[in-house]
Amino acid sequence: MRVTPLAAGALLLLVAGGCSESGPKEYRVSGEAKMDGQPIVHGNVLFTPDGAAGNSGPQGIAQIRNGKFDTAASDGKGVAGGPTIVRVVGLDKAGGTLLCEYEYKVDLPKADSTLPIDVPSLKAAPKKAGPEI
Repeated sequence: MRVTPLAAGALLLLVAGGCSESGPKEYRVSGEAKMDGQPIVHGNVLFTPDGAAGNSGPQGIAQIRNGKFDTAASDGKGVAGGPTIVRVVGLDKAGGTLLCEYEYKVDLPKADSTLPIDVPSLKAAPKKAGPEI
């Protein structure tokens, strides 16, 4: 069987085309995760495209370790960018006590970025004394 240069070139283009990146672009998001101004020791950050705002694409995840997270870490995934629901789960240590579950919406850039996360205080505000009767 004889392969002509034209046939070999066509085959090369088909193979190279099959190796190209497919699917939506994923972007890296990294930053610090704090609760009440203190680093969250352990946990994760989940990035979900906000479908209600017309966004779609890959869901990303990053582990929080000693107050820092990065979707480019070995077990993380990039994010779609655009309107996103961010869910933060914080623990006091690996397999430890749940410190927080916090969810909010943000419009992430369609580029690699840094996102500071500061979970608001979960402590109840002191009750004000009512009027005396």
